[in-house]
Amino acid sequence: MSLRAAIIGAGAAGGACAVTLARRGFDVTLVEAKRFPRAKVCGEFISPAATAHLESLLSPERLRDLGARRVRTFHIDRAVGKSDRTISWTMPEPAWALSRATLDHALADESMACGAGALLNTRVRGVAYRDDGATLTLEGEGAGELDVDLVIHADGRAVHDPSPNTPARRGVLAHKCHFVPPEPIDGLRMRAAKGAYVGTIQVEGELATCALVARRELIARHRADADAMLRSLWPGFDPAWRRSDWMACPVPGSPLIRPGHPRSVRIGNAAGAVEPVGGEGIGLALWAGVELGRALAATVSDVSACRALFLRRYRSR
Repeated sequence: MSLRAAIIGAGAAGGACAVTLARRGFDVTLVEAKRFPRAKVCGEFISPAATAHLESLLSPERLRDLGARRVRTFHIDRAVGKSDRTISWTMPEPAWALSRATLDHALADESMACGAGALLNTRVRGVAYRDDGATLTLEGEGAGELDVDLVIHADGRAVHDPSPNTPARRGVLAHKCHFVPPEPIDGLRMRAAKGAYVGTIQVEGELATCALVARRELIARHRADADAMLRSLWPGFDPAWRRSDWMACPVPGSPLIRPGHPRSVRIGNAAGAVEPVGGEGIGLALWAGVELGRALAATVSDVSACRALFLRRYRSR
């Protein structure tokens, strides 16, 4: 197929889209501002709703080779007096857990193995849209200009789409660290409290992920000390378990945002950001990347028809 597409952002949405398009013979280029591997603020649990899409991109055998874990149980811990009450259930189908550093790198590698181009450590300085396409101006290792028929925004905020950037939820910040617990974590564990929730899950090897979403009032009460904040929610946590620094970022949140130009499409958080609790953030990202690729193939590179089909599917999702 002759359509040329540039994907801005090589996270879960961008990588999934690049793999799907490259397998279908499209001329696709991933543009990523960072080098791989790179850590991101993310709970690193891929919900059951995304299992089929993930396994269409990376086989279960490949996922296991990467260190991914099958997750079958979901636990909610709730403090009752001085003890915890735990509610547990089996998921409708198995999910996966894998660090974003590993997952995003694997998706980029798979897309290149399928014929996609990748410009890493390359930042988009601007996009000039035309009726028949667009030109990206790039800086960094891949500096220059890139002419394409379609720009796919997978960078979270859609900085270079003419429509407004994806907004952040007011008064909320997401935090993430990796740690090694004294015993492996069984399944996905969630703990909620006034003004915050925290999720923990085992990823590769002995490493586990802690994802904490908190309101600014709670953050201020603990003077931005994430260890102290986590211990107030999870008294059993020991900061000595940590194997990485804490990372933090705003939490995106919006309904569906229509792209601002006929030659532009938004996927993942750039299109519409759901509440990330329970792995739906990364699940929606993978779904969007795969579904946009399928929509382009189904409409035989008709950009206008593809956009209409994809937006219908996104609204339904």
